[in-house]
Amino acid sequence: MALHKFKLLTAATAAIVVAAAGSASAETVKIGYLSDLTGASGVLGGQSSVTGIEMAIEDFGGELLGNKIEFLVGDMLNKPDVGLSIAREWIDTQHVTAILDVNNSAVGLAVNDLTKEKNITFLGGASTTKLTNENCAITHTQWQADTYSLARSLALPLVKQGNDNWFFITVDYAFGHDLEAKGIAAVESAGGKVVGSVRHSPQTTDYSAFLLEAQSKGAKTIALATFGSYMINIIKQANEFGMDVKMVPFFMAMTDVKSIGQDTLKNVSGTITFYWDRNDKTRAFSERFAKKFGRPPTFHNAQIYSATMHYLKAVKKAGTTEAKAVAEAMRSFPVEDATDTSAYIREDGRVMRDDVFLSTLPFVGIEERGIRMKVTATADKDDINQPLSESKRPLVKT
Repeated sequence: MALHKFKLLTAATAAIVVAAAGSASAETVKIGYLSDLTGASGVLGGQSSVTGIEMAIEDFGGELLGNKIEFLVGDMLNKPDVGLSIAREWIDTQHVTAILDVNNSAVGLAVNDLTKEKNITFLGGASTTKLTNENCAITHTQWQADTYSLARSLALPLVKQGNDNWFFITVDYAFGHDLEAKGIAAVESAGGKVVGSVRHSPQTTDYSAFLLEAQSKGAKTIALATFGSYMINIIKQANEFGMDVKMVPFFMAMTDVKSIGQDTLKNVSGTITFYWDRNDKTRAFSERFAKKFGRPPTFHNAQIYSATMHYLKAVKKAGTTEAKAVAEAMRSFPVEDATDTSAYIREDGRVMRDDVFLSTLPFVGIEERGIRMKVTATADKDDINQPLSESKRPLVKT
């Protein structure tokens, strides 16, 4: 399917791209991809995840409910007022039927309230557990790993391996606060000790004072409750200082591995929900993606594809874009697609999938197609995700 694009401008001056424009109709499927296109997580997702959406629409056939599938792209700039302004304009003027991603917790919480009020499907990419707990919405599903699963998938096995005396370096907003709290709880529940924590602003570029504080408190493991360029710079600076500590990034992608460098990653472990070189199916999907974008997909790219494809299947099954009917349909069949995803959507909206534990030592090698790492274990989805018995979400039946 040929995708024709042109640019518009919102009141918030964020760029919007409209693709595959079709005839206007109450049942036209129109997806708004609202994400961080230029900030710290822009390399992980950003414009590259537009390719994932395009691939899903192409693989689905390009049409649904008698019209061509449309999508828009907006940069939320990681600001709640900007993200909310774009989302409101899309809903009220562009008549989107679903909003996808919003991978900033503060913006995600604001957009979730709006889509709940307007009865619009929200395929969320923010990681705060509030979205599947107290800030509930039947119209919301959470596709990226949340802070509970991120914390447990790494902390539990590492503490059992003898990694104790943890110190947290945390990005200072909702996502970081939530991830730090869940990480501390996971470390302590496994018998580890947290010796301290600090928070950095999104404007921080020098992390030396934080690393020296961790060292002074005898930390043997430094947990990075942050992401993207922040995480990359922290690991690089720790390596420059010659620090002999275990670095534990809770949110690491293959693009981060390439940016940090092989030598610097000798003492780093991480988990991920999609690894391009895991098997024949992931390699086939990644080869198609790389032909379009120039590199294998990150986990964000793959999950954007999965969310888009599952939404389109659910609309087809429901026979309508009405959000509550689509929500019921999305929960009624498993998430299975070309990314080798094997998952299901729980009643609280949590997309339940296993995590892959990757090791950077030994490093298997770097090829033109992408970075290869060693898969050492799989974290079971039912072990790492918050049990429904602990849910604060009113939608969950008790």
